[in-house]
Amino acid sequence: MDMDAEKAAMHAGSLSLDAFLRRRSGDRRLARLTHDVALPKGYGLEFGPAANPTSLPDGLKVSYVDHARDAHAGLAGAAPIDHAWAGSGSLAAVLGQTGYDFAIAAQVAQYVPNLLGWFRGIHAVLRPGGVLNIALPDQRFMFDVGRAHSTIAELVEADLLSYTRPSPRQLFAHTHEARALEPAQIWAGEDPAQAPRFCGEASLSLAFLRAKEEIETGHYVDCHCWVFTPLSFLDAVEGATLLGLFPFVLNQIGGSEPGAFEFYVSMRRAVEEDPQTRSGMQSTAISHLRTILERQRRMAALMGKC
Repeated sequence: MDMDAEKAAMHAGSLSLDAFLRRRSGDRRLARLTHDVALPKGYGLEFGPAANPTSLPDGLKVSYVDHARDAHAGLAGAAPIDHAWAGSGSLAAVLGQTGYDFAIAAQVAQYVPNLLGWFRGIHAVLRPGGVLNIALPDQRFMFDVGRAHSTIAELVEADLLSYTRPSPRQLFAHTHEARALEPAQIWAGEDPAQAPRFCGEASLSLAFLRAKEEIETGHYVDCHCWVFTPLSFLDAVEGATLLGLFPFVLNQIGGSEPGAFEFYVSMRRAVEEDPQTRSGMQSTAISHLRTILERQRRMAALMGKC
């Protein structure tokens, strides 16, 4: 499909520009998911929209991408999936074009089996200066609270093996280690260590059974493949950048709001494509963002003592 035909097939935003700007001014989540998205016109991608695609103005056109076209079959109000891509291999080949202005993924990246491959695939289809905005669950404030942070070793393993569905290890950890705990309970001061496991007393045997079945059947089973806080995500990105496996330059990381459970990351495809220049830009960005996050953490700890 050529560029003009693909653009014609995209879904236009449902809001007027004025209505969108009014909504975004009072909706911090929408503002973060559309951070640096050029207005009034543009072409973009949204990953895993399910039944809650991001509200956009009518000048922005978007195609919806998920790991399968029927990923949310049967879900009332689910957005139609235009392209199926699980995160490994070429997204450009799936889309048949490049040069998109933006991409949005809200509560999606944690489900992607090969996260580094997913980032590189999206980077390749954005124009220079194009932006990717994501929302991720903050491990400290939701049911992953008892799980260990994902490591660069795990990210590299998934990338080298080009995972297209959750691995037995990812599925096992998600099933066994998730806690039956709501964000409001954590913010209210309840001890996560005392919360029961989400899958109950049989979580260990159930985790083994699900991992074994994944190998035997090859079925795609949704699970949280990755577990991050803002700082641990920044550490993982730093390691991946040093290995040449993360091509984006970070713009912004927004921490979780009080009472909420997700943080936000904005990144861009640098206009300057020279690897050495881009690496320097990324190093500066990571250092700046880490300073901000560390300051926020110190302030939160001090306020907690008051």
